[in-house]
Amino acid sequence: MAIAQYSEFLECVTETDQRKHCLELAKEAGLDVAAVTKTVVENIRKRDADDFSHHDLALDSGTSEEDLRKIDVIDWLVFDPSQRAEALKQSNAIMRKFLGSKKHEAAKEVFAKIPEDSMREIYKQWEAQGMDIPLPAEDQNAIREHLCIRAYLEAHEAFNEWFKHMNSPPQKPTLSSQAKFTETVAHEMKEKEYELDCRNWKGRLEALADDVRDRIYNVLLFVDGGWMVDVREDAEADPERSHQMTLLRRLCLPMMAFLLHSVLHSTEQHQECLRLADIVSSEQQKLYQVFSKEELRKFLRKLRESSLLLLDKDLDPLGYEIQS
Repeated sequence: MAIAQYSEFLECVTETDQRKHCLELAKEAGLDVAAVTKTVVENIRKRDADDFSHHDLALDSGTSEEDLRKIDVIDWLVFDPSQRAEALKQSNAIMRKFLGSKKHEAAKEVFAKIPEDSMREIYKQWEAQGMDIPLPAEDQNAIREHLCIRAYLEAHEAFNEWFKHMNSPPQKPTLSSQAKFTETVAHEMKEKEYELDCRNWKGRLEALADDVRDRIYNVLLFVDGGWMVDVREDAEADPERSHQMTLLRRLCLPMMAFLLHSVLHSTEQHQECLRLADIVSSEQQKLYQVFSKEELRKFLRKLRESSLLLLDKDLDPLGYEIQS
């Protein structure tokens, strides 16, 4: 009862120094500080839950005031290094809901709250207890989920950077039909600068496209069973978490495949588009299982477009030279 009441009081405390002081008071009063901070986070995390929404190529959802509270509340769990495993679990839970409702910017802010040394700290805390057995399954799965989310956020950010660059090409200079001689000379110099800018822009675009491809493949080909799939099956059952992870696979992985195809198609890497088809259809990853029937039809239509463009280049439908 005391933990519940004190946790409810702490929900209104927002200043860092005040939060630390409140935790010191809780410790002096003999309260379980770890239980207090966990309860504060869970109270705020479970309010006004957003529904998971279909991930098309639409704009991201905005960050609400309630979202900002959920982002901020993670700070309660990073004061004490011994709570890093709990910080990871709670932040993962918040980010799952943000990703499920297309709030990528909010998810990035939560991710940034977790200190970079957290995984190392979790292992350090475990070893400090004299444990020579593997981490608890829940902690190991939380670490893996954190890495899955990082890979996804990095891929999403890489695509946004490519898309922004793709839609901001150099502007071709224009010349009036009544231009004077000096204006014509100046225009010729601007055209040379424009050609150089175009080469630089194209080179940057190719580099960004390569980065998007690599980062999205990091998600689609995530090691040891796939993206948002637990590596340890002996963890305590958490049906809500398992359901959310399954939903995220169905929402996010098809979108990643479509984003990658749009990048490859726009940069005329049509043969690489067909490699993506091999990955989606692979029995090793079984990514095709997370596509709906409509998504598979849409994906096949896009692959058909790539094959037709390869045929237009006098190559076979898979992008290889036609043997005479």
